[in-house]
Amino acid sequence: MDFCVRDDCTWLYPDSPLAGARAARLDAPRGGHAAFQLLLSAGEGACRLSFAWREAGGPPARLYRLREVGVNENTAPTLMTTTDYGACRDYVTRRAPFAVYDALLPCEPGRPAEGRAFWISVEVPPDQAPGRYCGALTLERGGQRAVCPVECRVYAAQVPAAGAGRLGMLNFFCYENIAAQHGAAEGTEAWRRLMRRYIRAQLEMRCTHILLPAGRPVRREGKLAGFDFSLAEEVGRIALEEGARWLCGGHVAHWSEWTGAEYYPFWDETLPVTGEEGYFQLRLYFSRWAEVVRKNGWQGRVAQALADEPQVHNTAAYRILAAVCRKFLPGAPIVDAVEATNLGGGVDVWVPKLDTWEKNKQAFRRLQAAGEEVWFYTCAFPAGRAANRSMDLPLTVSRGLLWLAAGERFSGYLHWGFNYYIGGDIWHSACCPHKGALLPAGDAHIVYPGPDGPLRSARYEAQRGGAEDCELLYQLQRSDAAAADALAQEVCASSTRYTASGEVLLAARRRLLERLG
Repeated sequence: MDFCVRDDCTWLYPDSPLAGARAARLDAPRGGHAAFQLLLSAGEGACRLSFAWREAGGPPARLYRLREVGVNENTAPTLMTTTDYGACRDYVTRRAPFAVYDALLPCEPGRPAEGRAFWISVEVPPDQAPGRYCGALTLERGGQRAVCPVECRVYAAQVPAAGAGRLGMLNFFCYENIAAQHGAAEGTEAWRRLMRRYIRAQLEMRCTHILLPAGRPVRREGKLAGFDFSLAEEVGRIALEEGARWLCGGHVAHWSEWTGAEYYPFWDETLPVTGEEGYFQLRLYFSRWAEVVRKNGWQGRVAQALADEPQVHNTAAYRILAAVCRKFLPGAPIVDAVEATNLGGGVDVWVPKLDTWEKNKQAFRRLQAAGEEVWFYTCAFPAGRAANRSMDLPLTVSRGLLWLAAGERFSGYLHWGFNYYIGGDIWHSACCPHKGALLPAGDAHIVYPGPDGPLRSARYEAQRGGAEDCELLYQLQRSDAAAADALAQEVCASSTRYTASGEVLLAARRRLLERLG
């Protein structure tokens, strides 16, 4: 039985050649992690994996088997997907359709695990003693046995706990998919267990904000009588029990047309928020939500999302919406993805898309200089070479995005697609349908529905690693900003200039750890 070791920043495919190192060499900070992939030669039967350090006291390791996922179309040059490989071959990793190992399924040590590709992650506690730890991963299959030596150097550098550092993170969450993908009806014990596991998965990816469901309208005799926040209340309690730093109230309004000047509440798509009746309904919504916040003692723990992507045509309506929110939900910072820079006073946490940032960098820099908080976000647009979490872009990009955050002095990252499982079969069609087109592969989800909750992906692990790296870059900026910026530039200099090499990224990370001690 032969095998090879690959790093955790480079995609592994079912047809990847069995070539590479036969030992794993890892570098990790305290409070962080380091991982590698392992590919076995083809063979019959399941494989048993077990891992042990040579001496007691080594950091714990998690074992996963990798499951392949089908990418049905490539990311298009500007928006959504394409079947024209010639138009995208300069930036995608492979011509679609193809299969790639993206889903991580937990392995129990010593128990049979199907497949020939595995992911091993060393999880370093914050109080781990720095030094070199040597161990071995033992593989057994069909009477054959192989041993992969593993060495992990733990550095003195320490990643703060999520929420205790500088980087904020928010991933939108689809509550309907708990029932749709797992068959657990809302409010049942099975649903609560799943909800807890999904929230835990967000927090372990270093999300600091958990997006709650919006209040549901209550109607009597066809007229709006109030709002039911019981679901948001239950999810909020679970999130705080699991250690969430912030809760974020769900979106309240949306535009009807991208170029329209008005916003409309989600419970009535014909009611302008800027009108008299719009005011009274928004007043009712935020007053009831404020009562829930006070009743639970959540003051200082709740942010609010208002309306996704305000842009130049509807800034006036957005400011009115924000004013009503501030009047009846005082003290809750407003955080939204934005497409405009003239929203001052209406938003507290500015979250421009990367291309919006680059087009309006001078204006956003002015906001940063004034002390405003600026995050960034990515989504299906712009597509093409633009840095994103797509499965046909280099895996380094999913991690390098957070190096860019440090380089540009962003203090947070937002992505909409945590678990939006759209379509009949995301295992073979990772490009999910959306408005008559297909989203880039994996854009709608960074976890997969498992039998007992969410399964991590290679992209999830990359984003988690990038968030750890970002916190370390912030630390280095305090003592040597030029060195930190130079390292960030090597990995991801802009939305379209980034390394596709896992070796380059991990070498930069090693130098970062060395500089921090």
